[in-house]
Amino acid sequence: MIYCDASRIGLRYVLMQHVKFIAYASRPLKAHEKNYLAHDLELVGVVFSLKILRHYSYEVRVDVCTDCKSLKYVFTQKDLNLR
Repeated sequence: MIYCDASRIGLRYVLMQHVKFIAYASRPLKAHEKNYLAHDLELVGVVFSLKILRHYSYEVRVDVCTDCKSLKYVFTQKDLNLR
């Protein structure tokens, strides 16, 4: 499981397997990211974590947990912005 979070300060994620801590990373927001909406910022956090953890996710099922409920429907939205 990957737990992602984004705030106005930075992005962070935690990778856990069987309730054990595997990896953690965080980074501050870039200057242009500070103007993003909350939905876009949470999506940036998910992409950030999946980019770094892609070698953990080969041939296994990965659950991504975030506190943004609208990301649940990201694949069924008709129009997305370019971010």
